Amino acid sequence: MSSTLYNLPDDVVIYKFMFLSIPDILQLRQTCQRFNALTRLPIVWKNVFELDILANNYPFDIDDLDIEHRTCQAYRLASRWLADSPLTPKIETIVIGLSVHEIKFIPGRQHKFVLTVSGVGTRRRFLTIWDTTRQQKCSEWSSKDDVITRTAINADAESETWVAVSLDRQQKIMLLNLDDNGILHEIHTIDMNLHPVTLTGHILALSYIRKSTILIYNWKTSARADLEFVGNISSCDYVVFTPSTILVCHIVYINLFRTPPILNGQTLTPIATHYFGITEGSSVPIPAPDNPLSILIRPEDPDADEPYSLELYSLSSFPPILTSKTPDRFINFVLGKRSTAICVRDSDDFSHKTLIAAVFPGPLNPTSEVRVHEILCPLSNNWTPLDYDEDLGRIAFMSAKSGLQSHIFS
Repeated sequence: MSSTLYNLPDDVVIYKFMFLSIPDILQLRQTCQRFNALTRLPIVWKNVFELDILANNYPFDIDDLDIEHRTCQAYRLASRWLADSPLTPKIETIVIGLSVHEIKFIPGRQHKFVLTVSGVGTRRRFLTIWDTTRQQKCSEWSSKDDVITRTAINADAESETWVAVSLDRQQKIMLLNLDDNGILHEIHTIDMNLHPVTLTGHILALSYIRKSTILIYNWKTSARADLEFVGNISSCDYVVFTPSTILVCHIVYINLFRTPPILNGQTLTPIATHYFGITEGSSVPIPAPDNPLSILIRPEDPDADEPYSLELYSLSSFPPILTSKTPDRFINFVLGKRSTAICVRDSDDFSHKTLIAAVFPGPLNPTSEVRVHEILCPLSNNWTPLDYDEDLGRIAFMSAKSGLQSHIFS
């Protein structure tokens, strides 16, 4: 213990803590009762969080109200990425019998719930909520014998609506609430034959079945506006809301719209459009406050030298700027807010697959090269869609052999 530090007044010691690393603060806590008490003050961790986590743009759990726990968890996760060392995550497994078509982490609720869309064959019929902490099923929802055509998870963890589901035969959209026990409840019906693409608070982005149009709809007030985009009919993959713009992405084009101040039935056209060419996949995360909007795509170009490459573009300006490229044979991928991605890579002879973490240049990779880490190999050929929660360092994916798996890095 430094006698010089110990002899300083409390307010000066608290100020000095701002210049120590998180491990040093925790180690100092062990030296005496006074430092044990001072290092537990919220102001200490508020300062450290702002200087070490926010200033460096590291991922963190926004729902964690314990500032010390939030800061230490974010530090550990960022350290794992920055170390550029092999990733050996903790694995939690839940055995599921049905064929799963989609997996999504549910925001909020202590981050313990995962939603799966499952059914028989290619027909999606059931929504199931799983508790990953207790490794068991909480609830299941279906609408008789109808088929689920699309689902959207609410990005706002405080909203009363958690999931929007479109139904084929009934040609309507069901809005569901999720309680603290993981039970789904029907709370509202929208009589529209549209598909939910994005749900944020009370605002839905809905795609028409046979029109190159997105409906922006407030289900509480019924206020609406149409976005007429350039591209193929019924091919909308993502709609991303930012404070000033709305980004509409589909398999070939991306369209940028100004966010209307109010929804009054108007029809909007793009302020910018970009053509990527034919792609076989894309991923667009909701942007972090200090990160530009980005898109990760896999172009389909059989004549290219690297036909399976992934390309990361910044959407801070139009046309988008290519910032990074990796030549690996990735066949499925999810991009995080801070330029990390979880991918499934195919072997050259297509005999097996590997779960991969790709870290593009950014806050978690200070170099100019893409870092690639192997997470799990071999991966069953019968894998299904995966999901990735960058803020908590979690991956969820399905394996035909072992069921639902949740991987935790931190």
